[in-house]
Formats: sequence, structure tokens, C-alpha cells
Amino acid sequence: MVNMDNIRSMCKDIGISEGRTSDEYLFTLQAVDLFFYHGNIGKIDIKTGFVDGTRDGGIDFIYSDSDTLYLIQGKSSDSLSLEDIKNIYHKIIETVSNFTERKYDDYSDKLVSAYLNAYDNLNDDKNIELVLFTNTQLTESMRTKLYDYFERDEFSSFNLSIYDSEEIEKLTYTNEKIEEDSIKISLSEKNNFLSYGENGLIVNAKASSIKRLYEKYRQNGLFNYNIREHITQKNVDDAIENTIKKEKDLFWFLNNGITIGCDDFDIDGYKIRLYGFSIINGAQTTTKIGESKIINEDNDFDVVCKIVRSDSSLDADKKQQFIFRISEASNSQKPIKPRDLKSNTREQIKLQRDCANNGRYCLAVSIKRGVQPLNNNKVSKEFRVSNEYIGQLIYSCILQNPGSARSKKDSLFSSPIVYKMIYMRKHDYNTLYDLVKLASIYDDYSNMLNNGNHKNDLDWISIVKNGKYVVLATVLYFYKKKFKIISDYEDEKLHKDNIDGLLISNYEEDDREKLLHSLFEQIIRQIKRFYEARKEQLKITSFSNLFKSDNNYEIILQWIEESFDEEDWEKIDNRLKVFLKSDDVV
Repeated sequence: MVNMDNIRSMCKDIGISEGRTSDEYLFTLQAVDLFFYHGNIGKIDIKTGFVDGTRDGGIDFIYSDSDTLYLIQGKSSDSLSLEDIKNIYHKIIETVSNFTERKYDDYSDKLVSAYLNAYDNLNDDKNIELVLFTNTQLTESMRTKLYDYFERDEFSSFNLSIYDSEEIEKLTYTNEKIEEDSIKISLSEKNNFLSYGENGLIVNAKASSIKRLYEKYRQNGLFNYNIREHITQKNVDDAIENTIKKEKDLFWFLNNGITIGCDDFDIDGYKIRLYGFSIINGAQTTTKIGESKIINEDNDFDVVCKIVRSDSSLDADKKQQFIFRISEASNSQKPIKPRDLKSNTREQIKLQRDCANNGRYCLAVSIKRGVQPLNNNKVSKEFRVSNEYIGQLIYSCILQNPGSARSKKDSLFSSPIVYKMIYMRKHDYNTLYDLVKLASIYDDYSNMLNNGNHKNDLDWISIVKNGKYVVLATVLYFYKKKFKIISDYEDEKLHKDNIDGLLISNYEEDDREKLLHSLFEQIIRQIKRFYEARKEQLKITSFSNLFKSDNNYEIILQWIEESFDEEDWEKIDNRLKVFLKSDDVV
């Protein structure tokens, strides 16, 4: 495990007592950092996600992205029994059940807040994965029994993952691999393969030979190059197993296959002989094939198999590094999204080109995942953004729909109406530049929270973390009022495309960030008061839930208008002096 001292230091900085920063206690945080944050976990992540303690519902850490909520438990014990593991999962499921029924009394406020904010941040699919990290090494017998046990109906709504000591250790990139063995390829034609230079092959491997490798080497290096090996991910596992049992003739079409990394390979008739090899990608496919009771040489089918070897001119370390890069890339790939389908359209290419050519106020806008714009290294990090991020800023700040901008990102590209509004408008590239700059100043404010007056206020931190687009939209609402573009929140021009020119870059005094940070704080304070006063009436379960709705945003604007007195408006006016029209220079 890595990063121990850094994690311990961050825990102390955010007020976790020294007695709770032992290696045993921080086991979960180290594993979470390794698997989910790739060594970059921060103080805010720990403060908002680390819920271990009394009344924690069997959950140590909560992590989420827009697709999945991960409920994580860590056990540093090296002697967990089968019953221990079952009980861990049952306790988490009981907590989820109680939260679904809004039964929160038996749980800590920190757990409830973290869970609801993370859950409400999910897309409509609401995928939940239950994760266990343990220092126990699972035996083959335990794994088989767990597979069988997790077939019960009570687990059907969840993906279940378990990482034992061996799998956790894999992320330190151990060198163990299989010295020599072979796979059979399709008998339809001798030398049935497609080569890529000298170091790559694609073959149709026989499932029975993949099963044989699994049976021989499951515990002895077969998966050591694979970044993650789940004990079960039910929706994927079920689909693979179903195809094997009922549609094996379609397996080649329906499955992505496997990738093997090796030191060397030889083509030997109907065999590919492999040397120094391990599975890079396809652990789930291999596992389901290996565990199948119906696959044998008489009941067989083809599996797509990519074989990659390192260049023989590389030294041992560089060979291994090359294989690990392929492993990381192949295990990180995501399915095609609506954004990808728009990446080569005329309007996206124009957005990227014109943002890059906007003189002093240029942006580097990526329009295709994995491909950097040509000017990426010519601008500072804060001005390297995606077309999706640009779209979110336009949708939230200019068109005043921050709820949709945050919770319905795919609609930016999948909805013809929304796409036209966002990307087929006549862009003012100075405005886009300053929206990105304003958002960057907000991010700076967010990153300073740990050292500010609100470092122990979890509600404040939750608003800042989840409410970026609402806060920025409110700032631009005040901008529209300042320059008399609208009169108030009921003005029909509120959602019109009616902002252009530079916003804050013409302001040349040295107090710009200070004024904007104060403006953010004034807005956040009102949002917090609004939430406390109206959450029961509006049936809002979390700040994340509050910020998902454009309707809630307009109610917040109404609250601000009705709550502000003359002194409040004077403060707003003073802080808004950073916003200047293009022909106004201090």
C-alpha cells in the first residue's frame, strides 16, 4: 500500500484525532485512494466521503460518479471468514434499504448527508456497487461459495466487488506471470490470425483453451496484469453467462473478448505458444468461461483474443511499463456516449478552432476523448477544457438552467433542441473565455475551504461541492440584473441567450478574486438558509438533490429576491464591480 504518510497528514489536518490515524484505521482510505483516486485523494474527498465511525451502517467510505454509487467497507484483518464477508454485505444492504424508506434515525448525520448527496448525484439508472477491501486472501473455495451465495435475490439489485490482499497488491504491479503455456485457435483455418507488425496478433481462441488456462493459473499469475478483478459484477456476469449457456454461437459478436500481454509468442499451427504472459483485459470474461461447467472440447466456441508483446529491444522495466500502459488503457475505456457521436461535426470543429484562435483570450477545447487540441500546451491548465464543460457553462450561466447543466449532461449532445441552443448558437469567444475563468476562480475558492472559516461546516462544503453551476448561474443572474438585461427572476428574458463580450477580464484591480469569493459566499449563505427553511416543504433530501432541478433554482432566486434587504443589495453591487462591459475599463 502507498501514500500512507500523506493520507495520515491530511486526516490530522481536517481534525481526525491521532488515535484514529493508525495503519489499521486508515486501511480503507489507502485502498480507496489506490483504486478510485489513483493516488490523488484530497482533504475534501476524505472529509465528505469518509464516514467510518459510530452508526456508520457498515460503510466506511462513499464514492460516486454520475453512473455509480460505491458503498465501501474496509477490513484490515487477514482472517475474515465466509460468514464475516456475508455479514458485511448484509449490513450495507440493510442500510440501503432503510435509506430507501427514509429511516435515518439509527445512522450518523455524516453518513446520511454523504449518502444522500452522492445518491442524488447519480443519473436516473441509480447503479449501486458494494465494495469490500480486505487483507484476507480468499481461497478458491471461498470464492466459489461466495459466487453461489451472491446469486440470491437480495443481491440482485447490486453490483458486488471484493478485493483481497492479492488483488490490492496487484496495483503495486507485481512481476508474477505465467512462464509458458498455449491457447488453441479456431480450427476453421490453419494460421487463423491477423498480425499487427511483429508484436501484435488477433486470433479466434477456443473457449476450452481459455478455460484450461483459468483452471491451471487462476491463483498463479493469470490476472496479474489486469488492474481490477471483481468477484462479481452481476449485470455483466449474468450477460456473459447467459450467452455461454443459450447463445454460444453469438459469443464472438456479443463479447469484447480478452487481451493477453506477454514477453513473447510463437505461432505453432493451431496453437499460439505464450511466454511470460498474463491477462491484461477480460478478467470477467475469462472467469465466466473458466467456471462454466458446459464448456469442453466437444462443446466449444470462439473468443476474440488480442495478444500483445513488448518490443524485444526494450529492457525488462520498459517492457513491463509498456504492458501496464495497455492494461490501464484497456480497463479504463468507456462506452460510446452522445458526446462522442458529435465530435467530428462542423460546429464542434469550429468551436475548437475559434476558441484557439481568439487571441489573448483563447481556450484549448477538446472535442474528442483522448485527443488533445493543437494548442493544448500553449495555454495554462485552467483554460484547457472540454466541449462538454463549455456546454455546461453556457447552459447554466447564460441560459440559466444550472440543474439540467449539472444532472443532464448527456442531453447537451443527445437532445436536438438542447444541442442546437448550446452548440449551434453564435458564440462570443470572449464570453466563453471569461465563463471558464470565472469557473476557475470558483474552483480556487473550493480548494481553499480546508483552510477557511467553513472547514468544519459540512453543509457549506456540500453546497460548494455540489452547487457549482447554481452558484455561477446566480452570479450571472445578478450580472443580467446589473446591466438591465432582465428585471428579475420572472422576466421572460431570463433564459434567453443575451450575454456577450468580456465579463471580468477588463477589470484590472488586484481585488478581483477577493470580491468574487465574497460574492460566492453571500450566495452560498443564502442557499444554506433556503435549504434549512424549505427542505421539508419541497421534500428535498440533500443539497445534491436540490441542485438537480431548474425549478428549484428559480425558487432559490425568488428566495434571494425576497430575503435581501438594502444592505445585502449594496454588498452585491460592490462585489459586481468586477463585471464590466467590453468598453468599460477601470
